[in-house]
Amino acid sequence: GIPGTEAPEWMTADTVIIATGAAAKRLDIPGTGDGPNGFWQRGVSACAVCDGAIMAKDTQSFVIGGGDAACEEALYLTKFASEVHLVVRRDALRASVVMANRVKEHPKIQIHWNSNVKEVTGRMEKLILHNSASGEDVEMAAGSLFFAIGHNPVTNFLPAEIETHPKATSSSPN
Repeated sequence: GIPGTEAPEWMTADTVIIATGAAAKRLDIPGTGDGPNGFWQRGVSACAVCDGAIMAKDTQSFVIGGGDAACEEALYLTKFASEVHLVVRRDALRASVVMANRVKEHPKIQIHWNSNVKEVTGRMEKLILHNSASGEDVEMAAGSLFFAIGHNPVTNFLPAEIETHPKATSSSPN
């Protein structure tokens, strides 16, 4: 049984909720990883609310993403950064119309359409933006970079018998 209880060793249930949280998605961009050659948590983050006040203060800050979360992060960073650059891989935002309009109309936010960050260089002082429509690479001064491209559920520890799904839901095969 379960120590300190009278519960039997095995129990059955129709539903079990395993609330493990989620981990931010990151892209494999040179200079953004962990370790001596990367700036993760030293200018690169996935949480503007957590790190923006320190990392973005008086810098050009970059946010990667095009959804509501990326727009919210960009708007939040305008409180601290001298300028915010929203890097969007497509030619449109996936964010709601209201959120997209707030970002497009904000004087401190510049949107880079059809673009991706190719590399972070220096000591998190510059990054290279690649425009997929023109093929052009541009080096820009940067003080911080924030990933806002979604989250993955933390379910990798679960046994194979528990089927998991990308939207953080799971169901037992039985």
